Amino acid sequence: MRVFLFLQLIALVIFVYTMYFLPSNLYFISVVSIFIIVNTVGLTYYIFRAWAKELIASSKSKWSRFLYFLLVAVAIVGITFLFLNISGMWISKYSEDSLANFTNSLLVVSTFLLVSFGIAYLTLRRELERQLREYEKLKGAQQKLSIQVIRYKTNPHFLYNSLSTAISMLDLGEAPEAVKEYLSNLAELFRTVFQAPEVWTLKDELELAARYLEIQKLRIEGLNYEIKVDAECDKVRIPSLVLQPIVENAVIHGIAKSKDGRKILIECFIENGRVVIKVIDDGKGSENIVPGTGLKLVEELLKAFARNVELKVESYPEKGTTVILSWQRV
Repeated sequence: MRVFLFLQLIALVIFVYTMYFLPSNLYFISVVSIFIIVNTVGLTYYIFRAWAKELIASSKSKWSRFLYFLLVAVAIVGITFLFLNISGMWISKYSEDSLANFTNSLLVVSTFLLVSFGIAYLTLRRELERQLREYEKLKGAQQKLSIQVIRYKTNPHFLYNSLSTAISMLDLGEAPEAVKEYLSNLAELFRTVFQAPEVWTLKDELELAARYLEIQKLRIEGLNYEIKVDAECDKVRIPSLVLQPIVENAVIHGIAKSKDGRKILIECFIENGRVVIKVIDDGKGSENIVPGTGLKLVEELLKAFARNVELKVESYPEKGTTVILSWQRV
């Protein structure tokens, strides 16, 4: 679209210079002038409006905003100068009768073109809005299907890990009362998991993670956890269970396999327009860690929901593992 505006401006410049050399036919000039000027003003308005939306939606520098307002001012001054210059030229060269005829023809042509442009604009706008609604419906259906398919993969994985923990407690000779309490709390956790909506807030997700970690504290002696969340993160919407595999990995593959590590830290903050979540454990760690099924499912699930998703894993032997999940905030 900016290319069309550039070409339109070139046509306008050529036309203005032509007017000084061929100003004899006022009727012809009126038709051509109103057509080119209206198109140029319309394209300029459209480009600057789209550019303004980009500036509002993004976090661009103050220089970009200054350049925008500077160009708007230049455009207004340029259009004003153009109209005044053309009007002055016609007044100096033609009689009052000629100018009156020209003004009448200009009004007729202007009315015709504006009505034509208005009808075309409304027709195209309605068609575009209809296509956008159909596209959004299709996109929403595809997103919902992707989330449901990945959720069917995630729930069995979570169930398997949780039951394996109960079996491990029995193998380690834990008291039956402790196992019973664990299974009772686990059943409550499962009910929350299976009744969870497809999408909820990050606050809900972290409450689920805290409940899970409270259950794990019954099995792992000395396990502690801390959750740090910026206030602006609470209302961020994400697919439910997106953090659960990461927290499970921190407990099962990090803390449970370490002799000294006993703490898990979950942090959430917004940085440079991106939502960032860190899950840090001081467990076993690994030099060459390979993301497993859980982390791959997390990445798939979030990519079906958000944009510019990144998942990074940093791990060091006997020092712990950090999983960093981030995406562009909308």
